[in-house]
Amino acid sequence: MIRTDPGFEADHILASVVLPARERYGTAEKRALLYKRFLDAVAALPGVESAGTVDALPFSGENHGGFVSLREAPTPNDQLTAEVDVVSTKYLQTMGIRLIEGRWFHEEEMNKSNEAAIVNDIAAAHLWRGTSAIGKTVCVYCTAENPRNWKQVIGVVSSMRHAALDGPLQANVYLSEGALEQAVFVVVRTSRPTAELEKAIRRAIAAIDPNQPVLLSSSMQSLIAESVADRRFIMSLLAITGCLALLMAAAGIYGVTLYTTSRRTQEFGIRIALGATPGRIHNLVFRQAFLTVATGLAVGLVLALTSMRILRGLVAGLEGGNPVHIWIAAGVVSLTAAIACWVPARRATTIDPMSGLRRE
Repeated sequence: MIRTDPGFEADHILASVVLPARERYGTAEKRALLYKRFLDAVAALPGVESAGTVDALPFSGENHGGFVSLREAPTPNDQLTAEVDVVSTKYLQTMGIRLIEGRWFHEEEMNKSNEAAIVNDIAAAHLWRGTSAIGKTVCVYCTAENPRNWKQVIGVVSSMRHAALDGPLQANVYLSEGALEQAVFVVVRTSRPTAELEKAIRRAIAAIDPNQPVLLSSSMQSLIAESVADRRFIMSLLAITGCLALLMAAAGIYGVTLYTTSRRTQEFGIRIALGATPGRIHNLVFRQAFLTVATGLAVGLVLALTSMRILRGLVAGLEGGNPVHIWIAAGVVSLTAAIACWVPARRATTIDPMSGLRRE
């Protein structure tokens, strides 16, 4: 999962949550003017390459899903579920999204009455199969009760993941209408360390309004890492448990082999007295001990493969183990068991024949 491409350039992107106080900026016009000043101040900071705003940032927990369609009163079969985000002019460029066709938003298209929209390639392929989406119209949030909210597509961009790294890519529609009024996140691309820029952004916003807090600042890499933190924690626990199980298995094999070897001291003394070489004694002990290990490993592999097949039938979406990984795991277990068998076998070769013969 952590090697999955999110669809945007997470390096050197910092996002900050800035929410103007409703009691001091009660109207949409006041909030838009204030956010415009914030955005201009942040964009002017040294090291900031570009800056934009969005109402729902990827991997932030904010999701604005909705229905889009090509009809005014669509049926459920006509609707496409898509993430609908309201973005400022430079947001998509700041995130490193690739423009496939058409153009980006213009500055004047952030007013409330604007009808421009940009869709990602998945939405374009679903809504206009085999034809260009540029110049086409799409109804956003259209229902039988609210049939008219038409937007004209001016661009098609590459897809990016919004909520999670796993699962298929989803359709996305970007609107610029009222972008600054609805802005929640200030997103910047910088060549400076994000920790330094975070302090600079707080100072820049405080210079405009000393009472305006920056609620949260985080790099996109941190947000992506946090989205898989629960799975990373579970995998860490599983890895620790697996290592402990491996050590316990090795200790058990070592203990049993050492015990059985000690019980055969007289036998080994007789064999050595009759001419058996240390190498043959070593091979005998090792072969007999590892044969038991190989039997247990074979039974374990059969049970593991059977259990995975049963679980795939019971748990939807559960993927089977990669055969390469299974054989690597079996190899690690075999190597560990071989070491646990080798040490007692090595000790058996050091038995003195005379002491072995005297032992009852």
